[in-house]
Amino acid sequence: MPIQYVIDSIHQRMLTRADGLVTFEDLNQHLDAEERDRGLELPELFDARGATTDLTAAQVRTLVQRAADALRRGPLGPTAIVATDDVVFGMARMYAILTEQAGARVEVFRDVESANIWLQEVGG
Repeated sequence: MPIQYVIDSIHQRMLTRADGLVTFEDLNQHLDAEERDRGLELPELFDARGATTDLTAAQVRTLVQRAADALRRGPLGPTAIVATDDVVFGMARMYAILTEQAGARVEVFRDVESANIWLQEVGG
């Protein structure tokens, strides 16, 4: 699976790593696993520096709807996405902008240091 994560119980944070081609199905499976492990409310560092994607804009909107539905059931932790691939970065920015309208806190970065600083600033 191209997406793997661990829950850092000491820092109460989810550390996620994505490598290779990340598909819409991969992201849905990741979100299913997060929900199953009760990790949705935790701050998440989503390191996608090794990833590419074939996501479409319509699929991003479906993921945004999923986030909005999850927010109605409970809190979502802030998510910092780190991406160096331009397509991954662009799709992540689209997701961040659209989920902000639903009340989620998502930001996209080019480096892990900036992402960690932001997570600390927003309480993650």
